[in-house]
Amino acid sequence: MTVARYAARTAAFAAVYLLVSWVLDFSLVLPPVVAAVWMLAQGHWGLRRFDVIALVTITTAVAIAHGTSMLSGFGAAAVVTFPAMLFALLVERWLPGWWQGHGDRFRSRRTSLTRVAGAAGLSAVAFVVLHAAMSGVPALGLVLTPVVHAAVLLPAALAGRAINRSRTPRTAGLTLVR
Repeated sequence: MTVARYAARTAAFAAVYLLVSWVLDFSLVLPPVVAAVWMLAQGHWGLRRFDVIALVTITTAVAIAHGTSMLSGFGAAAVVTFPAMLFALLVERWLPGWWQGHGDRFRSRRTSLTRVAGAAGLSAVAFVVLHAAMSGVPALGLVLTPVVHAAVLLPAALAGRAINRSRTPRTAGLTLVR
């Protein structure tokens, strides 16, 4: 990927992320979900450190725009960035090439769905723990948040993958070369 394309994709993500955050008044569920799907989509290019820097910068800017201090903005960035990165890393570790559709013939759909759901669940629990630690709210007060987070993250990741797969050209399954 060229630098110009990477910058354009990052700017497009920033616009979508700012729109979701601004319209929903920085809710607890959708910005981390958008960040997780973006981190998963960008993982193929191997520029994870730049993705993390961009996500922290955008999240801090959104938090400051909503009236928090700089330190609270970095706390909000940690709450959003770490679960998103955890989700992307777990999916890439448990299902290598899943986002691009590699290995779909050799994996059952149930196994893939179970592993993505497990990654979404772990990401949701990490989000709740970090949010409770940063905001001072007891974690017991956020009992339904991991369920809602995982329930939104799983279909978002599956829809993003379907959109990504629909844009790639279809090739024949096997090729015989003599």
